[in-house]
Amino acid sequence: MKIFSTKRDKIIVLVILVILIFFVSMGLYFKTNQQNMEAVEEIKPLVFTWLPYNEGLLKAEKESKYVLIYFYTNECGWCKKMEQETYFNKEVKKILSDNFVAIKINARSKNKVVENGKEISERELAIMYQISGYPTTWFLESNHSRIAPLPGYAPTEQFVPVIKYIGEGWYKSISFEEYLEKI
Repeated sequence: MKIFSTKRDKIIVLVILVILIFFVSMGLYFKTNQQNMEAVEEIKPLVFTWLPYNEGLLKAEKESKYVLIYFYTNECGWCKKMEQETYFNKEVKKILSDNFVAIKINARSKNKVVENGKEISERELAIMYQISGYPTTWFLESNHSRIAPLPGYAPTEQFVPVIKYIGEGWYKSISFEEYLEKI
């Protein structure tokens, strides 16, 4: 007894096998592709962006986020260390991305910003914020009202509690010392 008696039967079986293989392969392809896309999403680095002064202030208002203004100079070794270590830290980037709009100001720059309707240099802005040493980080409300400065270099382990304290709004109800006791 022959299973495939005619050439036509053989072709039909072959076509069915090809179609079956095609659909099974496509299913495996899409499943693997979806897993690869999920893996890429998991390892995608957190993007942290410094914004210019006026753009950052507008974004903070629009998104109701706190403002972090980082004052630095190009020749400042502690500024470079803070950028390379503290601001490069994954946890710091995450907290800042979630709760803050980050602005970077070169305190020696003649680049122009607008403050209180007047065009001034970044150097003049640093003077308005009474910056006397670098780096200095200022924290502001989303409406631009000043919260507090953090002068000097801050290593990651000291910086994280500060940005959580401000970024989570704890500064409105308890002192920093009380906050440190809670965590």
